[in-house]
Amino acid sequence: MGKKGRAMRRASAVGALVTSLVVALGLMAPAAHADYAPRSQDVVGVGSDTVQYIMDFVADGFIDGSLGYNAANNVNKIVNFDATPDANARLAYGNAGVGTGTCPPGTGGTAGTGNSNTTHSDKPCTLNPTIVLQEGLSPVLRPNGTGAGRNALRQDITNGTHYIDYTRASSAWGANSGGTGDLISVQVGNDPFAMMVSDTTHAPATGLSAATLKTIYEASTGTPCKTWADVGGTGSNTIIPILPQVGSGTRSAFLSAIGTTEGALGNCATVAEENDPLAIIDSSSPDDAIAPMSGGRLNLFQGKDGSNASTGAGGYFGDPSCPFGVTTPAACVGASKVLTPDVHLQTTGSAWHTTRPLYVYFRESDVEQTAPFGTNHPFQPGTTLNWVRALFYNPCSAGQTGCVTISGTQYGPGGQPFVATLAGQSLISLAGIAPTYVVTVHGP
Repeated sequence: MGKKGRAMRRASAVGALVTSLVVALGLMAPAAHADYAPRSQDVVGVGSDTVQYIMDFVADGFIDGSLGYNAANNVNKIVNFDATPDANARLAYGNAGVGTGTCPPGTGGTAGTGNSNTTHSDKPCTLNPTIVLQEGLSPVLRPNGTGAGRNALRQDITNGTHYIDYTRASSAWGANSGGTGDLISVQVGNDPFAMMVSDTTHAPATGLSAATLKTIYEASTGTPCKTWADVGGTGSNTIIPILPQVGSGTRSAFLSAIGTTEGALGNCATVAEENDPLAIIDSSSPDDAIAPMSGGRLNLFQGKDGSNASTGAGGYFGDPSCPFGVTTPAACVGASKVLTPDVHLQTTGSAWHTTRPLYVYFRESDVEQTAPFGTNHPFQPGTTLNWVRALFYNPCSAGQTGCVTISGTQYGPGGQPFVATLAGQSLISLAGIAPTYVVTVHGP
């Protein structure tokens, strides 16, 4: 990180120390936070909903006992802020908001309404959840999605603060990322990507092609909206096309894949949180709803490993209506407490489906930090690797000695970064994603 950013983080740490001394003297009550507030030495990530569980598991492990990076009793941690405030990847409010799409002050997507005294029109109407990026700071809006993570990192670079170390992305940003400075991306996996429908859908069994999806999502109420009869499905019900929130990498990747743009969208489409089966189930007619969906996320619901799609012992998501430790009623016992939504992806016949790469982005300047190769700023006490080299990217830089070659790839001293190790790749797979490891400087 730059000298200014690191100095600001050190200053914050000193401020936190002073505050702790004041608290010890009984002059100030300690602060309380809904999430862990990272220390200045922790590594902080935000961004994509699709990639959040990959980094959650890399950081903190999985329910089968697989240990994440933080389990090694490291002094400094990976703090991966999810895109959503709920651990089941749901919005804080339901997709329908208050029922009309009319939001009270401070909710919905209209910026700057927190201090207003009148309602505003938005859909969906959802809470704007906040996070504390570093101890001692005020809460800020939680970045939800690839675009929001990119914008947050861009602002962090502009400010010179370095409160955000990496962002997650489910679509590529492009070389140099539109002026945010030199960045590096690490592709961490490949995600199957297709249309989600209910198990009793009226959609044609052969699936919906990209060309057909284009006509569905571009239709407007005056066109009118497409029915199943229009596309070879069953019955004359109107199709309910659902899109992820604006700024979502899933949304932009989907629109690009079916050959349309934001400006060409009709008003038949509705909006819901990405990769949430409840978008289908909670719609006015689940059998008529469709939405683009991460296959990795559905694998996670179904307990499937991303490496071979084999069925595991059960899904990751528990029934959120069951309090911790409750053994009665029977619905909260055993396998029945695992969420198994009645949805599936259409991947056969003429159905549109693809595979998309998933990324983590960070500053190129953080790879070296200060000579020699970050050893003045090790991530963990008693080690020589800085946080980038320890976690994501450890190149054999010019002038380095002690580089090692593993499986045909040369790394700097210390070997593979954690996400490239067998343990890291296994944790990525447990998120339902096929793991991979590809580094691209300045992009892609």
